[in-house]
Amino acid sequence: MRNFIAHFTCFAFLLQALITPTIAFADEEVTTLQVGDPAPFAGTLFNTEATARMLAELQLTEASCDLLVGAAVEKKEAEMQLNIDQLQIRLDTSTEIFNQRLEIRDSQIQFMEKELTRVKVHPAWFFVGGIVVGSLTAIGTAAAMNQVSP
Repeated sequence: MRNFIAHFTCFAFLLQALITPTIAFADEEVTTLQVGDPAPFAGTLFNTEATARMLAELQLTEASCDLLVGAAVEKKEAEMQLNIDQLQIRLDTSTEIFNQRLEIRDSQIQFMEKELTRVKVHPAWFFVGGIVVGSLTAIGTAAAMNQVSP
């Protein structure tokens, strides 16, 4: 339907462009005649009703064409606005995803920097602490056993 409207509009414009110059250069004469008067020139004679009908049809055709063109323009504007809205939504979504990824990356970087600067206990100290705690537990258990059995 859209192609038909476009083709019809183009055809009407080309037809008007071809016909209008010949009408514009014609020697136009308008004469009102009474019944029985001789015609002052050769041509087609229209009565008042036919002339009114032709003018009404011309106006109706022009209004119809304006409505068709207006409807086609409104439809195309609606389609373009829909495309703009969809692209805006995609842009907003992509921007939000990008910002969330940046926040995650920044928090990961801060965590890693904090881990790097944190004071760490050398693993050998855990080994020494384990030996001391184990020895003290064994000594405490032996002392408790000596206290219990006289």
